[in-house]
Parts: sequence; structure tokens; C-alpha cells
Amino acid sequence: KPLGSGVAWDICRAVHLSVIRAMPAMVHSSVVATLLALASGAQISGTSKNLRPGVAEDSLVEPIRFNQQLLVCNAYPSKSPIAVTRNAHENLAEGNDAIPFRECRYLKGNVEKRDQLDFALQDLEMQGTFEVGDLPSSDAILLLVIEKRPNSPMVSFQSFAFASSSERKEAQIAVINALEGSTAVPKLTMEDHIEAKEQQTVSKRVEQLSFNRVYSVEEGNYDASVSEGAKQMLKLAKGNNYVVLRTGGNGFDESLLVFPKEVPVQRPPKSLLAWMKDLAHTEFARVFGK
Repeated sequence: KPLGSGVAWDICRAVHLSVIRAMPAMVHSSVVATLLALASGAQISGTSKNLRPGVAEDSLVEPIRFNQQLLVCNAYPSKSPIAVTRNAHENLAEGNDAIPFRECRYLKGNVEKRDQLDFALQDLEMQGTFEVGDLPSSDAILLLVIEKRPNSPMVSFQSFAFASSSERKEAQIAVINALEGSTAVPKLTMEDHIEAKEQQTVSKRVEQLSFNRVYSVEEGNYDASVSEGAKQMLKLAKGNNYVVLRTGGNGFDESLLVFPKEVPVQRPPKSLLAWMKDLAHTEFARVFGK
């Protein structure tokens, strides 16, 4: 029987801000999350009557087909990898291709309305289902994080969306806390990565970022950390999407996962706060679970 409730995927839209503005957390503690977001659009054309095979010749309406790719991150602390199945018959990741802990992966195909995504720990009798409702009316990367519910072996989810745009001059990063059992969530410290030979000639910019938010960041090389044991270097390229995921618990040490890894980017330093803009987002639709 489905349990819990959540919120829908929705597109985060960039706005220019002079300071970093907090976004509401998008944490979903649910075994089944039903997505209800924006209504899908339609494209009207008056230049041709026969728009596509299977459509009546006198029809002038063609549904828009958006490119909405699914990115899955396994933050469930276990030695057992996660198998992914769509609609009970299409295997997206199984056997040797199952997704291990602390790995993110793009899955084949686009996400469709009413898809049911089943996630199962291969060596454990534990699984969860994510049911897809209406999706955003635009191209998007849909990020789904699988994690362990606090004080329970059950699966829960967090979902985010990256707006697709080849014209973006910044990188987008989702900063997510999925550390099992964490009560107090610290900030993510992000600062310029400066080589030893540059330390006396270049000033370092430092920012404290809240978790469970999406940010737009100037391309470049940065050092990200939560604690001494959780540090990573970020190599961000403009127009790309990244995930910074805090993981651990259940016998695993705390660490930061960065996906994907990129080659270093060279860029001149700028003034503090000029390098980052938060991403605002539209209101999320309510979701009901029984």
C-alpha cells in the first residue's frame, strides 16, 4: 500500500539577485511520490494540415514532445546496489548494471507521464516506487535521489529539476543533503580553488551554501567542503548541470559526491558575490499519498 506524500518536479528559473536567497527545502520522505506539476502544452500551426502520421489531416494541433531525461543518484547507504525498473517490465539498471551507493547515472529514454519507477536493493528485501504524473512544460533534466528514511530501512526520495538551456553562461548545481541520520544540517562551504603559486596574488572568495537547493554558478574551479572528512574539488563548465551530494551513515563515513567530474576551467577572478546567483522556482503542486 502506498505511503507518504511528496512534491512535484518543477523547473527552477534563474533570477538575478544581489544576495543569495534561500529556497524551500525539497525533501520527500515517501515510498511512493506522485508528481503533479504543470499542464503539458500544445503547439499550433497553420502552415500544414498533415502534421504527423496518425493525426487527422484536418488537425492543426500537435502535442509538444519535451526532452526530459532522468538522472538517478543512489544515496542509500548499503553495499547492495539499486536495480531500476520502469512500468514493471523495462529494466533500466539491473544485475551488473545496477547503481551502487554513491553513484549517479543518466537512465535511457525520457520520463513519461504515469511512468512507475521501481527501485529495489538487490541483496535486500527493500524497494520503493516513484510514480510520475504531469511533468514540467519544457525540456529538463529530472534529478531523483534515492536515500534511506531516518530511523527506518525504508526508501525515500528527493527530486529536483534542471532547466535545459544551451545559452546559459553559468553552471547549475544541486546541493543535496542525503546523510542518513543527520539532524543538524551544516552549510556547504564553497571557495575558489587556488593553486599554491597563486595564493599570494589572488584573493579567495568564500560562500556558505544551504543544502537542498539549486544554484547557478560562474564556471571555474572550486573547493567544496562540509567537514575535514568531506571535501571535493568542483570543476564547473558553463551550461552544464552538476550534483553535490552529502552521503554517509549506516556504517559508511560522511563524504561528498560530485557528479559529473569535469576538466579544470581557467577564468579570471571576480569580486565576491558576483559569481553566484540563486535559482528561484515556481510553486510546487500538492501530492497525495494513501
